[in-house]
Amino acid sequence: MKKLSILSIAFILMLMTACSSNTSTEPENTNTGGAGSSDEKYVLKLAHGFSNTHFMHTFMEWFDKEVQERSNGRLSIEIYPNGQLMPHDQEAPALVQGQIDMVHGSSSVLNTFDPIWNFYALPFLFNYDKDDYSVYFEHKKKFNDHPEGGQKIAKIMEEKGIKVLAIGSIDIFGSIFTKDKSVTDIDSFKGLKVRSPGGINPPATIKALGASSMTISGTEAITALQQGVVDATMTVPMYAYDAKLPVSTYHVAPMFDSANPVLISMKTFESLPKDLQDILVETGKDYEEYHKDVLAKTLEEQLPKLEKEMGVEIYYPTEEEIEEMKKATKPVWDAFIKDVDGGKELLDVLQSIK
Repeated sequence: MKKLSILSIAFILMLMTACSSNTSTEPENTNTGGAGSSDEKYVLKLAHGFSNTHFMHTFMEWFDKEVQERSNGRLSIEIYPNGQLMPHDQEAPALVQGQIDMVHGSSSVLNTFDPIWNFYALPFLFNYDKDDYSVYFEHKKKFNDHPEGGQKIAKIMEEKGIKVLAIGSIDIFGSIFTKDKSVTDIDSFKGLKVRSPGGINPPATIKALGASSMTISGTEAITALQQGVVDATMTVPMYAYDAKLPVSTYHVAPMFDSANPVLISMKTFESLPKDLQDILVETGKDYEEYHKDVLAKTLEEQLPKLEKEMGVEIYYPTEEEIEEMKKATKPVWDAFIKDVDGGKELLDVLQSIK
């Protein structure tokens, strides 16, 4: 009996040894920021809600190419467009919950996650020059780089479990495009029915200018314009050209803005080796330079096509008209200051760098 017990124990030990030798060797995702060998490969899943021909996608293809090259193939990004993994409005919670690793997001969606992102939808935010589109992108980047500006927003997100690798854009500011009626000074807005992209600030801006607002999705905006449900739409110029919107006038004034950050789950980020963390951060900084140059060049090429190919008249308001519109829409800024914690501080930073 004693002999049998000894044999039984030996057999059990052999089984345990065999099982341990067959254990999978996945990359260690600890929070030490340096775990794993230099041979291990990491693949991050990134989600966004646009097509694979949109800047939302092609910019992330550039990002993936860069991190692969800089990491010698150890780090790569699988990009899932068209909301394949989840709807737009669920992306930020999904990052926190660990369902996905990365997101190329939009401030117009993130404002439901934290209202601080409503900042970018305020009217008349960043400087612009109709003859030099880089002025707008440079001023916006200056704010985004400021420790009490865009970096303060990034810090708020980090406290909630999301790291901001970059704050970019996919177009210039949004303006008013009309179907038939011409819009010039503030009086010409009165009685206008304008499609709004939604949120808090765009509808309030439209109302402050004396027009009425209707929140309609981008896919339904074309039909709404064609059928006369609305007289105008608030949108961005490259989308107006790409979608061939049925419009006749483009009123160039920054009625709303947007930011498109590259986000990664803090849990995912901290699970990566330190050198790969550094590569993601460095690539994010380089992406902020890369994307604004691409957008400025694309706008330079596409805006003349609005006129030549689509017959759209481009109207640039005078300085006096701009000042009048700024004065009329100031209550939108006041409401942001009142309703959003930290809103006043962001606007103070903006004023300091104009």
